[in-house]
Amino acid sequence: MMEPFRTPWRLSLVVALMLTACRITDHNEGDPNEVTAQDLRFPSSGYGAVDPDDLPGMSFTYAHVDFGRIVQGAKVDSVYIFENTGGAPLVISDVRGSCGCTVGKDWPKQPVEPGERARITVSFDSEGRSGRQDKTVTVVANTTPPSHVLTLTAEVVGPTNK
Repeated sequence: MMEPFRTPWRLSLVVALMLTACRITDHNEGDPNEVTAQDLRFPSSGYGAVDPDDLPGMSFTYAHVDFGRIVQGAKVDSVYIFENTGGAPLVISDVRGSCGCTVGKDWPKQPVEPGERARITVSFDSEGRSGRQDKTVTVVANTTPPSHVLTLTAEVVGPTNK
């Protein structure tokens, strides 16, 4: 006799849990530093003629850093300076290293206005590496082209045995 009352109760509990569990969020609601659609300016149509000067542009002071010789296990940072050479705010969506030893540590999370300069900091960890190292970091932004490749090199020297 109790079984019919338990089944609807369980069913409503499962449905309630599923509805609350399915809420999709990235927990950034109301974050004042979040980039919104109002921060960006898009051409009215992808099919119409777009003046390239109206789009964001990214120009680096230098795109390659050579650390020279470093001791195995050293962690070194490089800073790449760029300017928004376009006519619209530039937004970086990702800075990704070619492997786990090279990571983007710091870059602008807010739009970089036309004419402004900013920096991207990249960290290289030489732990477990030896010899010549050639690493790349890909910067993805709302520019044309949408990605820019930064490079770094180092000669990793292992500990000397005495």
